[in-house]
Amino acid sequence: MASSKEWWQQYQEALRRGDKAAAADAFKSYLEAKKAEGKGGSKPTLVNLSSKAKDYPNAVPLEDIPRLMQEKPEFFDLMKRVVTKEKS
Repeated sequence: MASSKEWWQQYQEALRRGDKAAAADAFKSYLEAKKAEGKGGSKPTLVNLSSKAKDYPNAVPLEDIPRLMQEKPEFFDLMKRVVTKEKS
């Protein structure tokens, strides 16, 4: 089984390629690996403080990120910019 660090790298690579399905799967596996390593005890939430109108919620529980990346192109693009540190 891959470590959470390896899954995170696969997640970053999938984001760079623009592969939504692979990114969602890698993020799910990353969360599972973190939990298996005993590092996933809290329930963090991704919060976007932007005032711009968008088609996804401002507060997103981590377990909802894979679904939203596949359903909302704008959210996928946000995650790609944040995780890969690319400029828009």
